[in-house]
Amino acid sequence: MAQEEQLVFGPTIEGLFVRGLKDKLPPALVNQLKDLGLDLTKPILPAYPRTVVNAAVLLTAKTLYPNDSLSDAFYKVGQHVSIGAFSTVLGSATLRLVKLVGPKRALQRIARTFRTTNNYMTVALRELAPTDWELELFPSNDQPSYMQAVIEDVMKIAGAKELKVETVNHDKALGRCTYRVRWS
Repeated sequence: MAQEEQLVFGPTIEGLFVRGLKDKLPPALVNQLKDLGLDLTKPILPAYPRTVVNAAVLLTAKTLYPNDSLSDAFYKVGQHVSIGAFSTVLGSATLRLVKLVGPKRALQRIARTFRTTNNYMTVALRELAPTDWELELFPSNDQPSYMQAVIEDVMKIAGAKELKVETVNHDKALGRCTYRVRWS
């Protein structure tokens, strides 16, 4: 049986590239993204191949933040994910909910939300203590700082104090990344 193509869903692309990075993408980058297969001058498609999205995020990180390390550049691009996601109608409702439910339930919500951004990612969430959790993504991208930024943004909005999100294991060969998320 053939393996299903790994796809990232259109709303994820819209959240990052159309809403989150709005007015930050120079025309030359928009053209380069089009050449990669991500045409932002046309309506967003229902889904894009994971390889196209990964290449687009890499190109965007390198272009927008050329003087930063690749890890820092991915982190900065990742910060635009929640900005874009929360600017949609559904996202603004989710934002209000995240503020109401608090950090623990927001983290549980993040795990469910990550599963809806594509057709390939599995997410495992383990409680180590009431304010100490592990979040494992499989497969992950090559730069854990991207998702770290997303997790941090949502947890801060949820009211997490003294938040610490760190990568505790990143196995590039297996494509697996585990984050530890702690707060007070």
